[in-house]
Order: sequence, then structure tokens, then C-alpha cells
Amino acid sequence: MNLKNSSQGIGFIEVMTATVIISIACVGLMMGVVHARGELHSLEIKERATEELLNYMEYWKGRIADGSLSVYELAGDPDGDEIFLVGGMGQKNSIEARLYYDLRRLNPFNDYGNTDLTRYELECWIKWGDRFTSPTGRYAGDTGYERRISTIMTEFEL
Repeated sequence: MNLKNSSQGIGFIEVMTATVIISIACVGLMMGVVHARGELHSLEIKERATEELLNYMEYWKGRIADGSLSVYELAGDPDGDEIFLVGGMGQKNSIEARLYYDLRRLNPFNDYGNTDLTRYELECWIKWGDRFTSPTGRYAGDTGYERRISTIMTEFEL
């Protein structure tokens, strides 16, 4: 009986097959890492925008409660205040946002009867664009986001 033993080691085909399988797995991992990083960046910007919006709302709530609003302030702010969520003016990777508010005087009648207090509905919102989440190309940076909050405030007579 003559048995031929053919175990000479790993061949070229096996090495190339392993390389292709490992490469496909690495590409999948890298795509997952890039996606996760983009989502984390988006959440960070959204959280920063929400903080700025809440601070802006608190400022206007204080102004309304103080009762010393000018006619100009009662008209709202259609142009908005410019802020930077990341970076600053002239920096390469900065993200600009605009804060807006609108005041609407409510009538003295409500569901519970008549009131002698001066009440306002305060609506604040922020708009920003994030060029990191938009695809590259001619319209890069056109991705717009917006968050809105509103409340009803009473002007206290001193």
C-alpha cells in the first residue's frame, strides 16, 4: 500500500481567501465606526443647540416677568440672534445658528374665566445647519435643523 501524503502547508488560495474575508469584515467595521461617529456628532450639536435655546428662553421669561419690555421687543425678532454652536466666526469647522423669539399677547379670557393679568405666549426657536451630516457636493451645508419651545408668561405689576 502506497499512500501519498500531500500536506505541504498553506497554499496561496487559502491565504488570499482569508485576506478577502478579513478585508470585508474590516470595511464593515469601519463603516459602522464612521456612522456612529456621525451620529454622536449630530447628538452633540443638537444638545448644544437645546442648551442655547433654553438659555435664550429663560432670558426672555425674565424680561417678560420684569414687565419692562419695549415696543421693539414686543414685536419679536424676525432676524434672529447669531450664535456659534461649535467654533467661532471665521473658524473653519464652526457651526452657526440663529435664535428667534415671538411674543403674542393673550386676551384676558381663558377657559377658567377672566383675568386681570397681562399674559404673553412666548415662542423661541433655533435654526442651524450642520455641514458634517450633509453629503459633499454642490448643496453641502444645506441640511437645516430646528427646535422650538413655547410657554405662557405673566407680566407682574409692581
